[in-house]
Amino acid sequence: MKLLRNFEPPFVKTLNRSYLFKLAALAAACMLVFAACKSAEVAAPIAPPPAQVATGPTDEATKELPKDLYPSMPMYPGATVDHVRKPKGAMREILFSSNGQMPEMVAYYKDGLKKADFHVTSSLIMPARKTWSCDFNYDGRPGSIMLYPSDQDKSKMTIDLIYELPAHLDPSMMEPKEEFDVEGPGEIAQQAPNPNPQQ
Repeated sequence: MKLLRNFEPPFVKTLNRSYLFKLAALAAACMLVFAACKSAEVAAPIAPPPAQVATGPTDEATKELPKDLYPSMPMYPGATVDHVRKPKGAMREILFSSNGQMPEMVAYYKDGLKKADFHVTSSLIMPARKTWSCDFNYDGRPGSIMLYPSDQDKSKMTIDLIYELPAHLDPSMMEPKEEFDVEGPGEIAQQAPNPNPQQ
């Protein structure tokens, strides 16, 4: 077995001190530049001020009850319409005010909704806050009523009614209605078959 040896001395290059000093100074300068870039705040470009956009709900031009309201919706006697909101998506909100007391108003709506064939899905009363809420459904259209003290006058009650607008069906998408002039099978079809045709 023969061992291989490298008889040539390894290549060693010596560097002078001035070159090492320049290299260290360059590395230190790079580190300072990176640190300055990291800590400096970038000024955001100044955008023009946004245009004023109304964020609150918008009311209809009139306070008349809209035609899309449930036709048999019970209305608390003496309640006045404060706001009729424009539809937001498929929903609309109407705000009323009343001088009524909460227990009488709750009883009125519970009885009135039942008599008008509204299906009450949930009801919650909070006597300490003088608040009552009721969710209901009528002919596939959900809605809700909430009673609470008025923000402007605590002696009055606010009636907050929210309901789903009726669906507008496109007649062109509906199946045609088929009408038949035949009322039923004729006399021959109504007779029982004769088991013995030879008789």
